[in-house]
Amino acid sequence: MKSSLKKTVTIGLAAVSVLAASGFAATTASAKSYAYVTKPAYFTSAPESRNVVPTGAKALYSKPGTIKGARVIASKTTMGKLTITPRSTDYFRAYAIVSTNRGSVYYKVVSFDGHYRGWIYGGKDTTQFGGGIKSTDTTRQRGLPSQTTGYTIVDPSKNTLWTAPKNTQYKAAKITGFKSTDTFTIIGAETKVREGSLYYQVRDDQNPSVTGWIYYAAVRAPQGNLINIKYVDESNGNLVGKGTVPFDNSTATTDLSTPANMKSIIDGLPSGFIPNDSSDGGAASLFTKVVKNGSTVIFYVKDDGSHSTKAIKVVLADEGNHAITLNSHDQAALDAAGAKAAFQVKAGQEINFTDVENIINDAGLAHLVDNSGTHYNFVSAANTPTTTNDAEQTITVRATYRAAN
Repeated sequence: MKSSLKKTVTIGLAAVSVLAASGFAATTASAKSYAYVTKPAYFTSAPESRNVVPTGAKALYSKPGTIKGARVIASKTTMGKLTITPRSTDYFRAYAIVSTNRGSVYYKVVSFDGHYRGWIYGGKDTTQFGGGIKSTDTTRQRGLPSQTTGYTIVDPSKNTLWTAPKNTQYKAAKITGFKSTDTFTIIGAETKVREGSLYYQVRDDQNPSVTGWIYYAAVRAPQGNLINIKYVDESNGNLVGKGTVPFDNSTATTDLSTPANMKSIIDGLPSGFIPNDSSDGGAASLFTKVVKNGSTVIFYVKDDGSHSTKAIKVVLADEGNHAITLNSHDQAALDAAGAKAAFQVKAGQEINFTDVENIINDAGLAHLVDNSGTHYNFVSAANTPTTTNDAEQTITVRATYRAAN
């Protein structure tokens, strides 16, 4: 589940024995060429506040990487791939922390599927994640459907309740204690960040102490009729999500543009998308409005910007790799151009020459004079890859200039 806690690390001092199973403890140096642990500690913050993703900048080791005997469990390349994976099982949970005599902080982490476990460099600050990992949310909160009561589980032999949306927390587990005939009330809704699938948090009406999460399509509303919704990105025709709209079985058709039905459609929007056309409360995005029971209807959507970069910061250098310093006016113009929504790219896409050129032209800096009075012309920009974790982040790119003759 999404944590509402601040993304800070809360730790307490621990006895040396907390790390005994890892094969090292606080000690003095046995060899000058190796670091050693000076301060083992334990976390006191909630487990869900310690969900992290690799940055791809550091490898995963059997011990803190500078400790004697440390071996690589997962290379930087492998950790980089786990940064952009579409699977929730590839998130990590941090559960131990140490500092070395060199001032480095290392975290012990385990992937949600348990495949990877080891130590990774976390920077120099024990109050926040850094270096090879960064904090992440595994789900995003969504609105409740218009109908929240009287739900039953579809095929209880295959579908069940979980302590969290499946695979979005380390060791998320199945829940028991309910009957296949029980009815449920929906009390929460979240989508998985990576897969985009919608889960409902439900409470058992017959046994209120039983509360859990279940895939939205695994529960059925009490009404007998249902319309299937396909959310399609209008810009490329891709299917980005599915939903349903229940309606009273006393009628054979329903008007999807009514406020109640539109609420169900809007609440079911995949994370990171909004109606392609917000006219009439979003009803203008419907392919058709009045439909029969069992019909499938397309609802057109567009990216809400949360899948894109926040800003592209362009740094300038000459062909000898020397930084070019701009006057304050030109620097402000370049930064402002790089922050414009029109020039952002979807996280996971490459920032290419044209993207950088558009920013530079918007700032009026295809030809410039630096602080020393030297004239330069823009000549090239290296392609800069991004990952899905770069959404709403500032990405730095490089532009190369040639001194004018």
